[in-house]
Amino acid sequence: MKLSPKGKPSLAKAALILIGDLYKVERQASENNLSNEARHALRQEKSRPIVADLYDWLIDNKARVLPQSPIGKAIAYVLNHWDGLQTFLSDGRVEIDNNATERDIKPFVIARKNFLFSCTPKGADSLAVHFSLILTARQHGLDPMAYYADILSRMPHCKTPQDLEQLLPWNWKKY
Repeated sequence: MKLSPKGKPSLAKAALILIGDLYKVERQASENNLSNEARHALRQEKSRPIVADLYDWLIDNKARVLPQSPIGKAIAYVLNHWDGLQTFLSDGRVEIDNNATERDIKPFVIARKNFLFSCTPKGADSLAVHFSLILTARQHGLDPMAYYADILSRMPHCKTPQDLEQLLPWNWKKY
């Protein structure tokens, strides 16, 4: 760990320690399988004071660093997005970050240049629908390949919008 002259952690390390403390609270909620309500209460008790400390740290250090330095830019970025970064405190259903979504879409982001059928706006819209169905199926514990194969074989036989609704991942039942 890089230490400042007085033996204290560097500015970046100090911020990472506070952020790490927030993730410790999240890990505690996860390990204890807390309900959304209990997770919200835990965040109010433990995370909210850490977030307040982080905000104070950002404000205190903003004036100490050069605005165009890497740490200055990082502090400005966090402060510019402060309201959104606190959203997880307001609802136990909201994750602290979007890492799960980022992991889910990574294969599609990497492969997007290889999708020949998305070179038009209509193709891109179709691709978005397909990705949404695949990821939603996965979120509902379904095997996306089995789900997709089944609904594609059943779609031509749908006569009403209600028939199609039964094929959505949260309604789907394999026959």
